[in-house]
Parts: sequence; structure tokens; C-alpha cells
Amino acid sequence: MVSRTPSKLRVWWENFDLGSQMAIRRKLGCLISLFDITPDQHLVRALIHFWDPDRVVFKFKDFELTPTLEAINYFTNLIYQDRGQIIPHGQSGKKFLRYLGLKNTKKLRCFENNWVSLEYLYERYGRRDSYKSFRKEFSCTPDHWQARRPIAFAVALLGILVFPLEHGKISTCICSVARAIFEGIDGAQLTLVPMILAEILRALGKCKRGKTNFFKGCNLILQMWAIEHFYQRSNMTDICFSESNKTASFYDRTKHFLSPVGVKDWYEFLASRISYQIQWKYPLLPNAKKAYMRCKRLYYIELIGLKGLQPYAPLRVLRQFGQKQIIPLQANMRVSEIQFGPNFIVPRTVQILHEWNSVDKIDVGDGQAGTTPEYCAWLREGHDNSDLSPEGESGFEDVGTTIWIRTCRLKNTVITPEMWSQMQDIVQYLENAGAGPSSVRAPSLSM
Repeated sequence: MVSRTPSKLRVWWENFDLGSQMAIRRKLGCLISLFDITPDQHLVRALIHFWDPDRVVFKFKDFELTPTLEAINYFTNLIYQDRGQIIPHGQSGKKFLRYLGLKNTKKLRCFENNWVSLEYLYERYGRRDSYKSFRKEFSCTPDHWQARRPIAFAVALLGILVFPLEHGKISTCICSVARAIFEGIDGAQLTLVPMILAEILRALGKCKRGKTNFFKGCNLILQMWAIEHFYQRSNMTDICFSESNKTASFYDRTKHFLSPVGVKDWYEFLASRISYQIQWKYPLLPNAKKAYMRCKRLYYIELIGLKGLQPYAPLRVLRQFGQKQIIPLQANMRVSEIQFGPNFIVPRTVQILHEWNSVDKIDVGDGQAGTTPEYCAWLREGHDNSDLSPEGESGFEDVGTTIWIRTCRLKNTVITPEMWSQMQDIVQYLENAGAGPSSVRAPSLSM
């Protein structure tokens, strides 16, 4: 995972003139502000202990959380709705060099393994006089070199801070992603958001299953996401409403958060949290927007990552969108965990993109919503470890399991007035669905 921001990456950014910086920000959003985020590797390592890779969710004492597309949008300010997912492509060293306007030199053995170093890119594109200094290595004009500098910078930034590899290596396949961002594909508008989230989720799964010790997702965004949820605010005095860059203003918003130190302290902190101690919905997440929930065919969303397909199940965390949590529809998501391999063959591309363009959405609520009693019983008793939901169900809720829980677990329960007020909507919904009269007795006024 990222342990620091290399100074050369900062210097490279500062070597751009203001016009070039503005043009790059339009493509990369607030990712530039990741320069100023101090990595907390202890928090990320502690979080991995709570990750359930089969259900793509963090499981804590009495609640679940997961990074969302909306969270990536929140921190990066990158638009993702009504834009297509990016399809990565393998990039041989020869093609990589040709696109950047460099001669194919046999001395660059690293390209045979499809990676390049930050130092190599910086020396040839990071300084204002790089073209003059390495003139013999270029096969392009100064104008062509100038036009490629922002894309080379994007490759370096994404490869170092967003999709990191061990030992500071930068995958050459990121060049295809940077080209799609800056140049588009057949005039279509594309978004980087699903790929960022996919690689975070894939990294969590691989680390939890013991397949790697190196976190290849964006740990900087993951740690900000976690602190925003675990820092429960009693008021809004630390919120900077005028700042649209949520990454740049992160430390201003969380300056009063007492952060644990070390993996052990973070683990104990996370293990002790219960649902009412969580900031469920980000204070600055707009209410009047829609959140992506599931595909028409699946109970989750398939995201195209940099190195593979990754399932994403936001139905399990409706409270993060200001909605009441119900028992979610669930399916076997392992079938959607697919590694691309060296040839970068993305399976079912047309189908995945079609489903992405017609995904089911939900309104982002305006408050800190609770849960239904059925969901609490379901989560407490671990029913999500057994039967999956029937295929072909519509909506977001597993109605059959909800009816079963309500009938078999809550039928003789006398609940408090507060619980009853939360249940009224779901009881009416179930009765409309043909579940029969309510089997939960309303409390008396004398309780």
C-alpha cells in the first residue's frame, strides 16, 4: 500500500503551469489532493480483519459497512453516473513508448514485465526541460511531447497513489486508463470511479484471503472513508460547507477525531463500535441525488477493475444512503470475481456495460436512518450464511426471509413504542404483499 507520496510526483505537479494544472484537475478531479493525505497503514491493516470477501462488506459487532461509489465520488469529485466504465487494455512496452513519443530502446528491460518506474517518467516528462535533456530518446516533436506530459503525469499519479504496486512500480496498462480519461473512447464519456472502488474491494479480498500482503487498492481513500464513518459528530461545527474538495478539507472536518495509534489499538477501537456510534451518512453527501444499488439481472453490481471484475453489494448498507436497512437480496458473488490475466480479456463486456447503464437506483435520504427489527434478528442470528435469495426477484428486499423472520422470530415479541414506529412501514408493506395480518403486538400506552 502507499506509505508516502514521492517528492518527485509533487515537484512534477508544480512544474505544470496553471492552465495545465486546471486541465488535469478536470480529468483527475480531487485525486491531486491525495498528495496531502498522510497514510495510516495501521488503520487499513486493522480494517482487513473485519472484511468479509464473500459478501463484500465489513462486518462489525452489530452492523455492516462498505465503501461505495458515492464515497469515491465524495472524495474525488469525479462524475460516475451516466458515464461508462473504463475497459483496461494490456500495454506492451513497445506500444507504451510509441504512444508517449519515445524510441523503443532495448535498455529498458522493465518494459518486458509491463512496468515502468516513476524516476524514468519524471526525468523525461516531469521537468520543463526534459525534452531538451533527452532529445535523442524522443521520436516526437516538442508539441507532441508537451501534449503527452499530462497523460504521463496521470499514469504516474494513478500508478503510485491509486493503483500501487510493490517497490513503487507503475503498471504500463494504466496508460490505457489514462488515455480513456483524457481522450475518451469513440466520443463516449467514461468514469474512473468504478475502477477505483473495484481495486479497493479486490485488495481487501486478496489480503483477507492471504493471497498477498501488499494492498494494491487506494488505501488513502479507504482510510478517509473509514474515519468519516467512525467519527460520529455531535454537531456540524467542524464541517466546511464551502469546500467542494472533500479530500483537501478532510483534516479540517476530522481535526477533533482522536485517532487510535497502531494496529492493535485500531482493531480494539473498531471491534468495540456499535451501530449508534457510527456516522452512517456523510454530512456532506447530497440528499437530492440517486445512489446505484443493483443490476436488473443481479442483486449486486459488477465493477470493471484494473486487473479483474469485482462484485459490489450496496444493498447491504442502505443506512449509508440515509435509508432504513432491510434484509437485502443476496446472491453468490464469487462467480463475478474474475482475474483478467496477461491478455486483459474482460468477459461479458457488452452485458456488463449494458447493466451498468440501466442500474437500479435509490434516493439518498435526508437523515440517519435505522433498521427494521427483522433485519436486526437476521444479522444477529447469521442467516446470511445460509440460503441465498431466490433468483429473479425485483426490488431491494428479500421479502421471503423478512416474512419468515417476522413470523418465526418476532411473533411473540412485545416491542417498544420506538421500535413499533420503525416497523409500521415494513408491516404495511408485508401485509400488502400478502403476508397476512401482523403477528407483532403493538405496545400498550402504559409501557
